[in-house]
Amino acid sequence: MVVRCVVVVVVVMMVVTEAGTTRFGWRPLTNVTPEEIEKGRNLPDSPPVATSTYHLTELLQQEVQVVTRLRELADELMTAHQACRSNYTHLYLTSWDELERGGARSAEFVYHPLHAYALTKHLSLRWPPLQEATRRLHNHSHHIEWILGREASAVRELDMLAAGVARLHDYYSLNLTALTQSNLISLLSSQPIPITIPVSVSDLNYIGSRAAAANIWNSGVDFLGVALKLSLENTSLQQPHSSDTLEPQHQLATMFNRTVQMHDQLLERKGRRSKYHSAHPLPINTTLAKKRKYHKRVKEKWEEAVVLGRAGTQLQGIEQSMTLCRGHDIRPVNITSHLYCRYINNGSPLYLIGPLRMEVVSLVPYIVTLQGVVTSREAQDIKVTSSAFLEASSTVRFNGGKEISYQRTSSTYSRRCRLQASRSPTIWIWIFGAFAEIVHRAWLYEHNNNHLKQLTTRIETLLGVSAQEHVSAEAYQVVNYGAGGHYTVHHDTLTVPYLAHLRIATFLVYLSDVPQGGWTVFPWLGVGVAPKQGSALLWYNVNRAGVKDERVYHAACPVLFGDKWVINKWLHYGGQTLKVPCLPDSQSHIALPLN
Repeated sequence: MVVRCVVVVVVVMMVVTEAGTTRFGWRPLTNVTPEEIEKGRNLPDSPPVATSTYHLTELLQQEVQVVTRLRELADELMTAHQACRSNYTHLYLTSWDELERGGARSAEFVYHPLHAYALTKHLSLRWPPLQEATRRLHNHSHHIEWILGREASAVRELDMLAAGVARLHDYYSLNLTALTQSNLISLLSSQPIPITIPVSVSDLNYIGSRAAAANIWNSGVDFLGVALKLSLENTSLQQPHSSDTLEPQHQLATMFNRTVQMHDQLLERKGRRSKYHSAHPLPINTTLAKKRKYHKRVKEKWEEAVVLGRAGTQLQGIEQSMTLCRGHDIRPVNITSHLYCRYINNGSPLYLIGPLRMEVVSLVPYIVTLQGVVTSREAQDIKVTSSAFLEASSTVRFNGGKEISYQRTSSTYSRRCRLQASRSPTIWIWIFGAFAEIVHRAWLYEHNNNHLKQLTTRIETLLGVSAQEHVSAEAYQVVNYGAGGHYTVHHDTLTVPYLAHLRIATFLVYLSDVPQGGWTVFPWLGVGVAPKQGSALLWYNVNRAGVKDERVYHAACPVLFGDKWVINKWLHYGGQTLKVPCLPDSQSHIALPLN
């Protein structure tokens, strides 16, 4: 048997030349110099507003500045306008009309001394007040230039946020009646979260249409249905906001009926869910709903189909991850009864006085949570360091192209390692398989923040492994999730043959608390972990033979309410030869119980 324990670290470098051609080259990550990294990092890039709560917060603060400047400018414009329309302009023009009637259009006019006096009086007495009024307006020219240079959020950003709300309804079954009454209520909590901005029929219609466009058909039907109902009832919600446009009732009805028809057709042909769509368990059309295949209760189907301890179908993985995201425990008592928690120091003098609280959430494979790995101040400093470089997360298509997908909506700290060669933009692509984790992204190195070196030491102390960047681990990755931000079921190992078995373990640290949503779930293990600031989640991605453990597929649940930040550290096989030796037995699991 061949023991597959070779670590290959390769980066695909795609260079798009000025002529439009594409060429591929290979370059090890260790060959990238810090100067090149900083050069790529400093390239301008538009922040992804919809995919990051940090940028949404920035947008809100910027909007406060915009309104303040606009109000100042509006007052000044009104003053200047009134000045120009009243005394100053009128007196100046009247004075000129008098000169013009006296023959001021003729060059010989100034030959007459009194005419010359009249012209000089016209300029001396009438121009200064008008000039002063104009100067007051000119003093605010920087406001005008700033406003003209500001880029508003694109329609695509609004579409992503609308799809995010639709996704939240798909996962957490939002109470749409409460939503129209300015309360956010879901399956996660019966305690309402107030909505200070009323939701209009136009809002419901837009979210519903964007949901359908994103293939979240069940949410599309529900939002459009409520919009149509409220429109027909002629409630106060029918009045749109000042910036909204209200669709006529017949157009709402047409859109709703078309969405229902598409929903039922997709349900008939493709089923309730797939990686790319979601629908209600039953058709909306009552005639179709009477079909025999829909008679069996969905709950009975679900209970019979629960799969634990092994990988099931893609559909089952989605269903189980969504159930876990809602806070349900699908494990039997004979599994949960063997789990435990305790305080550990792993034999290190660093934690003899202040041991960490460890909770084992899965014995096989071994998954634990550790509390107090980083402090609140350290978490805040790391977020501040990375916030200026957040860019949209994306996936890799089968052909290697870049795609910002609804499969993942978050932002990551990126050094944007685009090197300049003959003015040709270069993109570094980490390939992870058919639908990869990220494109156009890099990592946060220890020299970027003083706390990261300390965190690396803690990881090595607690796990008994090597976590040095460039040698036995990747650099840190910081992720901030936007409104409805999520990551569908995926695996952290690389599936491309020459990059297979790269990551032996994942060490994920939560940098913020999340009041509702944002769990990390493992559908094939029935494990769900809620984010808690400072706590860490550890699991092993492969076994001792370097074979991917299919049971540790996981997902990041959508954030219903709050601000989610995490930092990842992926440990490599390289550098672990003595600490985690390779074994030919493919059934030998990596489990380094912490003491």
